[in-house]
Amino acid sequence: MIELRGVRKAFGKKEARVEALRGVSLAVREGEMAAIMGKSGSGKSTLLNILGGMMSMDSGEYSYGGQPVSFKSQKELAKFRRDEVGFVVQYFALAEDLNIFQNVALPLKYQGRSRKEIKEMVMGALSDLGIADKARAYPSELSGGQQQRAAIARAVVKEPRLILADEPTGALDEATGEEVQEIFRKLNERGKTILIVTHDAKVAGHCQRVIRMKDGVIEDDGLGGVPPLP
Repeated sequence: MIELRGVRKAFGKKEARVEALRGVSLAVREGEMAAIMGKSGSGKSTLLNILGGMMSMDSGEYSYGGQPVSFKSQKELAKFRRDEVGFVVQYFALAEDLNIFQNVALPLKYQGRSRKEIKEMVMGALSDLGIADKARAYPSELSGGQQQRAAIARAVVKEPRLILADEPTGALDEATGEEVQEIFRKLNERGKTILIVTHDAKVAGHCQRVIRMKDGVIEDDGLGGVPPLP
């Protein structure tokens, strides 16, 4: 489903230049759930942002579903993000001035769905995640675990093939984090491809493989090998 070849990304100029990714090659099969681990600054979040079309790469190739992802066309990138990718982040990123229904409905509005479709799909996602009764509540009225469930509902409501999660349990207590991890497991059972950036070995333990990064390269691809640098 995903293939990266020799992906490089740097930030800053001259003395301040930092190479975040130094030739990353990676393959991910459809339906996999994989963890991406490594110390802070190893390039994990940069890799996730490129995979989600949120950030361009300096060089290399990215193919998705057998088709090259073009970072030159903002229109194509926006369509890719809108239709194919669901994002979940550590601190939920819910709009505080919108209630939970309105937050979860946002991706569907961007897709141009009808009001009837939006209502059915949003309430379906909230029901699946056990928070249908919180549809009219605002984020500040919810616990951390409920807010993360709402954030996951927003990510999956449009039925994306790929879910990218950046430290999704990092702001939660252990018990709530395990509940969220169980949600990801069920989504994976339904065929979703899920990549989770995490520092938590327990989260990684629920995944089918662990991809380890160090200093902008993949140290271990979780398949018993280390991809060669280009």
